This record gives sequence, C-alpha cells and structure tokens, in this order.
Amino acid sequence: MISASDRLGKLIKWLFILILLVLVAVAVTPLNLYYDYVKQYARPLNLDGISGSLVKGSAESMNYMTAPLGQADWLLYPKSYNALGGQLRLRDQNYDLKFDLKKMNDDQHHFNQVNGYIDWDLIKPFVHLRYGKLDGYAQLNLSGIEYSRSNGLTRMSGTVVLQDFKMTQPSSKDLGLVTLTFETLSSGMVVGNFSSDSTVLNVSGTLYLHPRRWQLNVDIIPKAGHFEVDALFNGVGEARRGGGRRLNLAGFY
Repeated sequence: MISASDRLGKLIKWLFILILLVLVAVAVTPLNLYYDYVKQYARPLNLDGISGSLVKGSAESMNYMTAPLGQADWLLYPKSYNALGGQLRLRDQNYDLKFDLKKMNDDQHHFNQVNGYIDWDLIKPFVHLRYGKLDGYAQLNLSGIEYSRSNGLTRMSGTVVLQDFKMTQPSSKDLGLVTLTFETLSSGMVVGNFSSDSTVLNVSGTLYLHPRRWQLNVDIIPKAGHFEVDALFNGVGEARRGGGRRLNLAGFY
C-alpha cells in the first residue's frame, strides 16, 4: 500500500515535470502564436513583426510606451522566478546597442554591460547651433548599470566617447575626442566627468545623475585662433567670462 507521503512525493515530482514541459513548450513555440495573449504582461514594451521564440527571437520593431526603439534581437533565460537575464540588441539606422542583461523584472533593470554607438543625428537636437553643422558618433562602453522604476538610476560606470567629431559647415575641421567618464560615488550618486583630446577646443565639466533628476555643468572653450569654432558654439548655453560657452542645466527623468 502506498503511503500518503509517497503519493505526495509522486505528485510533486509529476508537477515538477509538468512545469518543465510547459517551460520547454514556451521556449520553443513561436512567440507570434501567443503574443496577443501575453503582451499585457510585457507592458510598457510592445513588439511587432515577431519571429522566433520567447527565449531566442527578434522583432521588426520594439516600442517602449510610445517611443520607438528600432529592431530587436534577444536571447533570454530565467534568472529567478520573476526575473530574466540574457542578451538584447536594439538597432536602427542611427544606433546599434547591445545589452548584457544581469537581471530584469517589472521594477529592476540591471545590466552587466551596454555597448554600441549612437549617431550624431540623434544627439544634435539637444545641441542648439545657430548655424553650421557637426558630425560624429558616440561610442558607449558602460557597465554595472542598476535602474529601477521606483528609485531611478542608482549605479553606472564606464565611458561615452564622442568620436570622429568634426565640424562640417561652414568649413571642415576635426574637433578631436570628447569623453564622458561615469563612476558611482554611492548608491544613487552617479557622476560623469567631461574631458577632451583636441587641438581646437577644451571641454570640461560634470554631469550629476541622481534618482529621478540630473544636473549638467559644462564649459566649451575654443582654443586661440579657431574663430569659426567659437562662432559655431555661440548659441550653446551662456557666454562664459574669459571666452567660450557654459552650460548649466538641470531637470528630471
């Protein structure tokens, strides 16, 4: 005669096997077959043009709320009962970003690494030039990023380097490199320091990232003899005593 404890043990065993079979089925079943039934749990993310599975797949477009994020590719695996890890790639004609997910759930978004580039076309709306044009791209090499909906950004380190940075109008001039180096001083206190390696201008200052708010203090100082560079940045920020421009901005995110 089978005891109650043996029957309970067999029940737990079969339930465990059933759960594994369901997980395997979800992992290999094409996501587009059941996405309409589960998309409410992925909000505020929305996918279109899905191919592949929940574990390994792609989408022709991914949106965060109403913001388009471009094409997406992913390789995901469970980190715990309520969190995912893996790899995510977002790309469009103006950027290509790869995310190494440490932990992601409804509230927390932790990344081991974020690498890739962002073209100047996405940056230039935030740099108000009265005339002339700039070109280049930002190379991202970030690590240890911790963000949550409840607390905002709490940790981040690494660099964002503005490369192939140049003036294209009214004349062509190489502006060198501008680097923003991030470090976490304490949880919720991320500081980015600006530096430059250029023969035509000096860029220095600090970007402070606090939970839900930011503050930017940057000096842009053209070097002697580069009058066209001075004129190019004339509409950026405010005039700085001694020459150049100064940006003092703050806001919330």
